[in-house]
Amino acid sequence: MKNSNLSNTICCIFLLLFTFQTSNATDKLISLTSPDKRTEMKISISENIRYSVLRDGKVLITPSSISMTLNNGEVLGAKPQVSNLKSNTVNRTINTFYGTNSEVQDNYNELVIKFKNNYSVSFRAYNNGVAYRFLTNINSEIIIKNEEASFNFSNDPKAYFIMGKKEDYLYEENYLHLPISKIDSGRVAILPINIELDKGPMLSITESDLIDYPGMYLSATGNNLQGSFRHYPLKFDFENTYWSVSIKENADYIAKTNGVRSFPWRVIMISETEKELLKNELVYLLASEQKKETDFSWVKPGKIINDWWDAIWVPETPQEVILSGVDFKSGTNFDTYKYYIDFAVQHHIEFVNVDYGWCDPLDFSKIHPNLDLQKLLKYSKEKNKKIILWCVARTLYKNLDENMEMFEKWGVSGLKVDFFERDDQQGINDYIRIADEAARHHLVLEYHGATKPTGLSRMYPNLLTYEAVLGSESDKSDFRANPIHDVTIPFMRGVSGPFDYGPGAMFNASKRSYFPVADHPMSQGTRCHQLAMYVIYYSPLQFMVDVPTNYNKEPECLDFLASIPTVWDATNPLESKIGQYITIARKKNDTWFVGSMTNWDERTLKIKCDFLDKKDYQVEIFQDGLNANLNGMDYKRNVATVKQNDVLTIHLAQGGGWAAKFIPVEQ
Repeated sequence: MKNSNLSNTICCIFLLLFTFQTSNATDKLISLTSPDKRTEMKISISENIRYSVLRDGKVLITPSSISMTLNNGEVLGAKPQVSNLKSNTVNRTINTFYGTNSEVQDNYNELVIKFKNNYSVSFRAYNNGVAYRFLTNINSEIIIKNEEASFNFSNDPKAYFIMGKKEDYLYEENYLHLPISKIDSGRVAILPINIELDKGPMLSITESDLIDYPGMYLSATGNNLQGSFRHYPLKFDFENTYWSVSIKENADYIAKTNGVRSFPWRVIMISETEKELLKNELVYLLASEQKKETDFSWVKPGKIINDWWDAIWVPETPQEVILSGVDFKSGTNFDTYKYYIDFAVQHHIEFVNVDYGWCDPLDFSKIHPNLDLQKLLKYSKEKNKKIILWCVARTLYKNLDENMEMFEKWGVSGLKVDFFERDDQQGINDYIRIADEAARHHLVLEYHGATKPTGLSRMYPNLLTYEAVLGSESDKSDFRANPIHDVTIPFMRGVSGPFDYGPGAMFNASKRSYFPVADHPMSQGTRCHQLAMYVIYYSPLQFMVDVPTNYNKEPECLDFLASIPTVWDATNPLESKIGQYITIARKKNDTWFVGSMTNWDERTLKIKCDFLDKKDYQVEIFQDGLNANLNGMDYKRNVATVKQNDVLTIHLAQGGGWAAKFIPVEQ
């Protein structure tokens, strides 16, 4: 990644005068405002450290305490004594390695308050959010007993969140829409959580730059949210679990770490409209930058053809892929995956997935007896196609360097690492160790069964995507991955980073017709709902969930999907409403793509083409057919010419969608 147009960067002694609260002359109150002067953080320093957040003078977050308690009883933030203040104003353009935009503006005002006892707190105010983090300068290992991260509100706002027990894996669930006080005692909400303030704006609370530290959850006490963390694990159970790691014993602290370090950013995104949330880049901007000593030029995002959708999948038995109309017996064998590779060559798909079944999940040396893996990898190399192998995280990191060296020697291009299902400190460190080793061995990654992203892909661009979302695999067993969920997750899980939902199903069912089928699954909603996901859902490694033989029966849709990029030069969210509908325009080179989806409500929307340049465009449109409410596979393809000042009226069926490709007309 390169930084360009660096301007107006100032590091100096902070000259703002302290103002004293009239109620207590010992309290110091410092104000930090965003570059546009609309957002303000007020930092109060008295018996503790508190912050509040205002927007245009309206209080969004009331005074909220922050601190860190060490194992020796010292509380960083209790009776704080300021020793130094520094301010920093940054306004620069960052050229991203890849992303939803090729350039991102990094513009903020920063205040770093240094306290006696060797710690500091950094506060940043952006035009679209605020953040803070602790920093320590203690020349020894420290143990963090707990961190106080509070977010207080003047009333009981409604929020979107997933709730459950902290020790469980919670990311693959539907979102609730309830007052924050409904986060029950003993349960927590995962991040991000979106807060609906009365008369706006909307806040999204999450974290960034999570390194060598446990992930944060939120518990509730009345109107207040408090950070909650998994404890440091002491003993593990590798025998009586499925493929994940079970913790047998925890310490009474959350982290053991180097005393000279910075801690994760606590991030509060602010959006006046819900569509603004869809372009918030704070998680990326606050994350650590790419390692300068590591060459990532070999990393190339792209689409990947999947093999577990139409498959017989039974735990503890090999997966067997189901194809139709082929002249060989399909399954976990060379002929099946040769067919996948040939399909990828024909349709310019960059990767082929070889999922569960190629080996014993707990022993990479025990390869499926019907699969000649080395022959397959040799064939993929001859055809210049990249193979990504599925594997279990705990098997991988037991002998991490040896396994990575083996995969590189085999000629594997990447790994889909599954069943992390933890984000305690050691679990977070495993994500980083795997990304680092994979980078050294030129392997790209997807993290499946993982925690949410917190910007690690900025440091390690070979980490292309995460799951951490309820996606299409749920359609094999239940009703949860429905259109309401589909138009909720971009505003929630999507604000933290890329996610692998697994779009592109070719067997599509209306609400009245859908039922879960494990071996030959269908999606909920229309065909165009699935096509639109490729524009709306950002994932640099984007799965084509269905099998090649099903795509071959739908050549129009296949050609359209194959043409959609997975990374973008520009993103322009259009009118959108969380849980109801979403429309996004994205650009790659000189071509625009637009995707629109609705929940189970049929609706008509208008799309202003003002995102286009001042030239004529030929637009290829996929829209719901007249009978899509009854038959989800009914769609219509049109071609038209449009201009920048045109307005398109689109009709979405129940669970419907609309997808279009805008190509400039040669003059």
